[in-house]
Order: sequence, then C-alpha cells, then structure tokens
Amino acid sequence: MQLGRWFLVLILTFSVAWTAPLEKVRLQLQWKHQFEFAGFYAAKEQGYYQEAGFDVEFVEYNPSIDVIESVLDGTNTFGTTYSSLIAAYLQGKEVRFIANFFKHSPLAIATQPHIRLPSDLFGKRIEGIESELQSATILMMLRRFAMGLKDIEIVTPTFNIADFAAKKVDAMVVFVTNETYMLDKAEVPYHLIKPSNYGAEFYDVNLFCSKTYAVQSPERVRAFRDASIRGWEYALSHIDESVSLIERLYNSQSKSGEALRYEANQIKNIMLPTVYPIGSIDPRRVRMIAEEFEELGIVGAQEMNLEHFIFEDAKPQVALTQEEEAYIAQKGRVKLCVDPSWMPFEAIVEGKHIGIAADFFGLLSQKSKLAFELYPTTSWQESLDAAKNRACDLFSLASPTQERETYMRFTTDYVDLPIVLATDIYKPYTEDFGSLRGVKIGVVRGYAMAEILKKEHKGLSIVEVDNIMQALEMVQKGELYGYVDNLMVIAHTIQKEFTGVLKISSRLPHEIKLGVGVRNDDAILFSIMQKLVESVTEAQIQEIYNHWVTVQESVAADYTRMYQIFGVLGVLLLLFMLHYIQLRVYTRKLRTISRTDLLTQLVNRMGLDEKLNYFEGMATRYGTPTAVMIVDIDHFKQVNDTHGHAVGDRVLVEFATILRKTLRATDTVGRWGGEEFMVLCPNTSLSQAIVIAQNLREAIASHYFLGVGSLTASFGVAILDGATSIDDVTRHADDALYSAKAQGRNCVMSHT
Repeated sequence: MQLGRWFLVLILTFSVAWTAPLEKVRLQLQWKHQFEFAGFYAAKEQGYYQEAGFDVEFVEYNPSIDVIESVLDGTNTFGTTYSSLIAAYLQGKEVRFIANFFKHSPLAIATQPHIRLPSDLFGKRIEGIESELQSATILMMLRRFAMGLKDIEIVTPTFNIADFAAKKVDAMVVFVTNETYMLDKAEVPYHLIKPSNYGAEFYDVNLFCSKTYAVQSPERVRAFRDASIRGWEYALSHIDESVSLIERLYNSQSKSGEALRYEANQIKNIMLPTVYPIGSIDPRRVRMIAEEFEELGIVGAQEMNLEHFIFEDAKPQVALTQEEEAYIAQKGRVKLCVDPSWMPFEAIVEGKHIGIAADFFGLLSQKSKLAFELYPTTSWQESLDAAKNRACDLFSLASPTQERETYMRFTTDYVDLPIVLATDIYKPYTEDFGSLRGVKIGVVRGYAMAEILKKEHKGLSIVEVDNIMQALEMVQKGELYGYVDNLMVIAHTIQKEFTGVLKISSRLPHEIKLGVGVRNDDAILFSIMQKLVESVTEAQIQEIYNHWVTVQESVAADYTRMYQIFGVLGVLLLLFMLHYIQLRVYTRKLRTISRTDLLTQLVNRMGLDEKLNYFEGMATRYGTPTAVMIVDIDHFKQVNDTHGHAVGDRVLVEFATILRKTLRATDTVGRWGGEEFMVLCPNTSLSQAIVIAQNLREAIASHYFLGVGSLTASFGVAILDGATSIDDVTRHADDALYSAKAQGRNCVMSHT
C-alpha cells in the first residue's frame, strides 16, 4: 500500500514536471470587481484559462490607471473598456478588438430628483471617473443638448452612494446593472438619465490587447478569447454559483448576494445570449459607432479605416450561433468540389483551386475559421457525381435544378452574369437566339444551362461536352455551330486561346445565378454558408473580379499584322466584357435605389417583397423558418398633428435607426408603409423572435425622440414556414399587431 502511494506521488511529480509552464498574463478591468466581470472569474475558476495555458491575474480598476495605455505599455496583457476603444484605434492607438460582451452600454447618470433632462446638468457637480464621462455614450448625449464636459464640474468618485445620498453632488455616473439597486435599497430618491434614450447606443465590456501581442501571438489571443467566452457561458448558466464565487474571492465592494443576483439578471438582458453569440463583434455596428465618434468630432473622416481593428481570428464578421461555432471547431474543414476548367471563375491547376471562386472561398475562410479542402476532379460531371455520393460537402459555384435539389441546397447567389453564344467569326450576329433551328449547340455536361436549353429551345440539337476547351475546339473545326456559356468564361477563353478565330454571336434571354451548393443532409453547414455568403459585400466581390479580369498576355510589336489585328480583337473583347461588368455595377446601384425608402434609407416595400419571396422559397424547399414582424409606431398621427410632418419624418428616421442598430446583421428591416415597418429574421423560431421583438420594443420605449419625447411601438409576430404562404404570414402578423393594439399598445403579440 505504501509502495503504491509513493508510485502515485512519483507519477504526479513527473506529470507536473512535464507540464508546460503557464503564461502569466494580467487582465485590466474597467471597473471594480462585480458581476460585470463574472465570465472572466468563471473562466479562471473552472480551469478554462489554465487549459488554454494561462495564469491570469485580474487587475481591479483605480482612477490613476489609463486602461488602454496600461495594455499598450505592456503593464497588462489584456484589458476591458468602453467603446472609446474604437476612437482610440482611429486616433492611432495600436490596439486590437478581440471580443464584445455587452451589446448595449449600461452607463447612465443618476440625478437628484429635480434634475430631469441632460440640459439640466449644465453647471452641476457630477461624480464619476473621467474615462466614464469622456465615454462616447455620455458625450453623445451631452452633444445633443449643445453641451460638453466643460459645462459640468467633475467630482472624483468615492465608489459608493454616500455623497449622492447626502446631496453633496448633483449627479453620479452609474451602471444600471448595479448602482441603481444600491440606490433603491437605500431608498435614496433619484432620477435616471439614460444616454440610450437620446440615441447614444454603444458596445461595452470590450476585450482587447495590443497590436504587438496580437501579431506576435495570434494563437494565444484566440485561446484567451475562447476561454473567456466559455467562462461567460458558464457564468450566465450558473448565476448562484458565480455569485458565491464573487462573494468569496472578488467582493472588494462588499456587495450582498441579492445585489449581485440583481446585477446578473440585468447583465443577461444586456448581453442577450439567445440573440447574439457571446463575444461576437458585428463590424457593421462597429462602423456605426465609429461614425458617431466622427459626428462628435473625436475622429476625422480621413481616419475612418477599421480594416485591421478587429482581431482577424476573432471576428466573426458573421454572427454565428454557439452551435455553429462548435460545429466549426469540431469539424475544422469541409470538402469542396469545383469546376476544374472554368476560368476566370475557377480551375484546378497543379492540384490547387484558383480563380474568382477560390479567392471568394479564401475570404469566407477568413471570416469563419472554416477550412475548405479541395476535392480534386477532372470534369464538371465528375464533381457532380462526387457531390451526389457525399464525397464533398460543398460546391463552390452552382445553380439549383430539380435534379440537384435531391442532394444539394443552395445559398444566395454571388455570381450573376448573362449567357452568350460563341461561334466562329464567319457566323452572323443573331439578335434572337430563339430563332436558331436545327443547329448543334455545345454545352458542358451537367451544367444547369443544358436543362434550360433542352426545355426552352427544342429546335436545337444539344451536344454535351466535357469542358469549354473541348467545345470551342469543336466550334473551330465546324463540328458545332456554337457553344453556350457564361459571358465572362467565354470571353476569357476566346481572348486567351481563340483570338481572331471565334467570337460572341448572340446573347441568350437567360442569366444563370450561382451560389454555393451545400449537401442537403447538413442543416448547420448550410446555415453557416448562407450567413457567410450574405456577409460578403459588393465591394469585396468587385475587388476579387478586378484581380482576375485583366489582360494576362501582351502582344509583341514585331509579330505579323494579322496577329496584331487578332490581338486588338482580343483587347476589344476584353473591353466589352469590362464594360458589361461596369454596367452591371451601375445596374445593381440603380436596383438598390429602386428598392430603398428615400426617407429612412431602409429597404422599401418592393425590396421587402423580394426578401419575402426568397425566404418563402427557403422555407418551402428546406423548412427553414423566418420570423416576420410588423411594427407600428403607437399614436403616430398625434405626432404629425401636434408637431408637423417635418418632425414626423425625423421621428421615422430615428425610429428606423433604432431598429437597424438593435437588430442582428443577418436580419432585414424595411418600411412597410406609413409608420409601419417590417422585420425579417431568418433561421429564427417563434420564441427567439419574441425575444428580439421585446428587445426592440424596450429600445424604442427608452429612446428620447428629439422634439417629441418618448414613444412606443406595437409588434405583431408570425412565422413563415413551408406550410404558410406570404399572404398568410403577413395577414397573421397584421392580425397579431391588431391584437397588440387592442391590448393597450406597447406590447408584442404573436400568431400561433
């Protein structure tokens, strides 16, 4: 028995000896210890930091510390701070934004009861630390009343409510998550001024590090972020345990368990973990906050470059759910099938995927940390067969057909170009492709275009080929009248291989829209890919196009005159193609304008109808639910009658801004008509939709509309699924809205 004990001690000794040493890091907190940082405490207590290789020391805030500078000078490794982090970056501070935990700032000002408006703070004594009062949340509110910090007297805080209760100060900066509890408990009368009521909506508890540390140790940054997120997940699901931990180890403010539990529940409402993935950063929201800083004059327009601000591995630029992130973490990589010969869109060259689609998927990988592994094939048909047999999970570029939908689902398209006919240079240009009869037209075997031609142009003889090169060689030899394919692909291949031999002789009355094909037995992967595709901007796609649509070969000056002519023809063909792309860009801009409400800059009724049709298709094909909300501003007619239509229009713009800022990046909000708005939330259940609607309702009710004051809104919620038509779901949402108004307004009702 004694020998066994010594053997165990020996094993443990060697185990400890061979364990890699933990990296000692310091996390500088933006305030005193409280539930505001419970997730970080839990990450340490549960061993998540230790598993990630860290020995973490928490550094409590004191007024002599500049949180951002303490991280930049190396005193601390990580820090948490307010949205002022964004301004600091734009002003040249070399910081990296790792994760965001509070989706709305809990910062507010508690005032003596007679002080009701921000304008009443002029010349008053306000207790608070300078960094809080200099936060964009406070500054933006003061600015709306033509005030600044010079118009108030800042009093050093005592970190308790004693001076406020004794009326030694006129106001104090508070967190609504905890200090209001202390005031209520002590029965101290006060009035609460919330910056969010005056249009100041900012992130809070933002985790960051220095650029130097992020560049030198990106894997350490990622590990610390992931461990912190795990800690927050644990803390929010084990509130009583987390409260006990704070009481035992981190209770420098001597808070009661009741006070900490109150704070915990308030924080849960601010983090909204069922709506937003914990720790997620929405780049669109970051840019909106940056624009607020520009409006404040804190940063200039020329400084608005946020490209490297968000830690690359930490993005997500896409708001993935915990389930989706776990899927990526577990799976790591997915198999990708491509067209091996379809430049400039894609090809397989020396075992590598190249072209527009390859760059597009490289961008998706950066956004999600999901790796795409090429599944090599030698033809399009072989790629299709691989997808049918589940040898690959994704298709880089594909359009839906009845046959393909038996084994694939399709995301929103990201390629949309016309179909043209290539012939030899002696064939006449044909305005009406449908007038061609009895000629042989080539198309690559398995292309969706083959199905369209066979169905709609029965007078043609369709010949299926293996790839574009085979087809164009057959056209050159006279074995085919022509070959049908995408404009860009044909133009690229003619310019490179068949200059002066082949030409474009007709444009077909068809366009092929291509998205990502996803195996239809993996719903989580489809949801991830849909979000990724939707996250790519027009500018990013155009940048990728510009990289590939260029003249790849120059024409030597001393060649024969005929070769020079053919070279010129090739350049003209390229110019035609570039001109077409430019026209497409302008067309898309015009399309955007025609689908945008001029007053609110939201999607208009036409744009909403298109989105509804798209989501109806998703619901019918794949059973993916979309929540549909109709939102109506309560008593809006009184606003117009009392204040005039100019003020009414301003209210509509402010209202639209609240909706846009509060919703997720994947949601759509548009103006349905008059004072009614519609919100579409894809992949959202009824219970989730009600949470989102309540969050919107509270954001509206707490907002101060300039010149009007407080307003409320009523919500009707319904679900668009495979069994419900668009007409039915809009009627259901409208009925629910009517019920909300009948209940007294300012509430959410749903159709069940």
